[in-house]
Amino acid sequence: MTFFVICLGTLIARLGQASRATVSMGIGAAFFAFSGGSLDALENLMSFWLMQFETAIPQMLAYIYSSFAALKFISLTIAMTLAIAAIVPGLISGGMRMIRPTRMA
Repeated sequence: MTFFVICLGTLIARLGQASRATVSMGIGAAFFAFSGGSLDALENLMSFWLMQFETAIPQMLAYIYSSFAALKFISLTIAMTLAIAAIVPGLISGGMRMIRPTRMA
């Protein structure tokens, strides 16, 4: 997952004309997607730890588990928003380069 996220962020950052905003959004998308994956792993580890409690889960551990889940979804939502925000101008600028006539000498 980590390798995929880094490659996707690099691809988005290099898409179309390399403007500073597109590169920043691509790198930001990779960062937030990586942090979302890391928070997902922590959430899963916490759920395995919570399985040891047979009768009731302690309230503080439930808050920690829920915090990991909420932060994961926030991080992945930001990553998807940044990815879409970087892809759209990249595709538009790439399409405009294809439409623009070239001069042959």
